[in-house]
This record gives sequence, C-alpha cells and structure tokens, in this order.
Amino acid sequence: MKKISFLACLLSISMFCFADGLQLKSGSLDVLTKAGEYAYVEIDWSQAQVVEFGRGDKVEKTFGSIDAYNKKQGSDWVKDWPEVKRRVVNSTAWEKYPGRKCFNKKNKDGVQITVNPQIWQAYNASRDEDEKEDMKDHCVWVNPSKAKYKFVLTVTQVDMGNGAASAFGMGKSTGGAIICGTIKLIEIKTGKTLATIAVDHCKGLGNYSQRVRLNDVVVGEIFGAIPSLM
Repeated sequence: MKKISFLACLLSISMFCFADGLQLKSGSLDVLTKAGEYAYVEIDWSQAQVVEFGRGDKVEKTFGSIDAYNKKQGSDWVKDWPEVKRRVVNSTAWEKYPGRKCFNKKNKDGVQITVNPQIWQAYNASRDEDEKEDMKDHCVWVNPSKAKYKFVLTVTQVDMGNGAASAFGMGKSTGGAIICGTIKLIEIKTGKTLATIAVDHCKGLGNYSQRVRLNDVVVGEIFGAIPSLM
C-alpha cells in the first residue's frame, strides 16, 4: 500500500512539473496566481545556435549564431531580424491568440503579461498611431514599471523551421520552429529567481513566415504552457 501511495505521489509530481516540452526545474510558480499583478518578457537570443533537428530531436545540421545564419540567408534576413524579434516578444503580451489559448487567457485570474520596457518606450516614441492602437487593442497595455515580475527566456538552440514544408500542410510535422533553452521567473525589485523552467524542443505549427513560426512556438507552445505547470 505504501509503495502504491509513493508511486501515486511521484506521478502527481511529474504531472505538476511537466507540460508540453516544459519542465519546472526549481522554485515555484505560485506567485503567478496573484490577481492584479503584472510581468513582462525578455528574450535573450545571444546564446542561440541555429540548428536543424532530425529524428529523435538529434541535431543534423548546425548553422552557427543567429547573426551568422541570417548573413548566409541574405541581406533581407539581416534587415528583418530586429523586427522579427520585436514582434515575437510583443506577442507574449497578447490577450488572445488565434486558434489556441495564450498565457494571459489561460491565466486570466492571475498575473498578466504586459509589454516590456523597451517595447513601451518604442511605441510611445513612435508617431505611428495605427500601430500603437493595434497594440492596445490586442495586448495587455500596462506600463511595465508596474510589473512585479519578469520572464527571461534564454534560447540556446533554435530550428527556424521550414516555410516550404508548410506548403504541404499546416501542422506539427510540417516545418514548425523548435526552441530549446531556459526560462527564469524573476522578481524585479530584488532580482531573485523564483523559478527556473527548462524548455525542451518545444515545436510550433508550420507557416510560410519565419516570424509566424517563431510567434507560434514562443506564444502558443512555450508561454501558453506555463499555466499548466502551476
């Protein structure tokens, strides 16, 4: 009987700690249940190596850093990358996500993700009123100075996916981007890391657009799965 209880306990812990390629490695996410609090997201791509994953999540090809990869792809890729990065981190503050539930929708009674300080500053300095209005319509638009927490996603490996593969169907097996790395939940005032989450080969849906592929894995598969860890 004791053995059965012990196994049941282990199973319950495993169910608590794992969700869609994420694993809670240390700390606690309990603070995310607090209503009326805010967090924002930072994504660190500086350590990312661009790879191509094959069967069994094995690396079949390595392309070096994102900068090196973009240079090989051409000048348009180099020019577009800052905008792609900005839009991907913007999307983590969405209040809803087409086709699935994002963090803010799943965690509507707890902490909400708002835009980060860089995005807030850039948009308030911009004269593009249509773009600012679009952000306010779709995102939690709260001054990030009010945020108590921040998520820092450090990407270590990224398979950018394959836009051509998406021509044969939109699904998990058709060219979605894949990300490995770590997320830290940090209390901004103290700098204390409250929780560390491992990101293990999270894969999104295929799409022609590199930005959409990255949006899908970051918003839908990574941050969208965090509430399931609580």
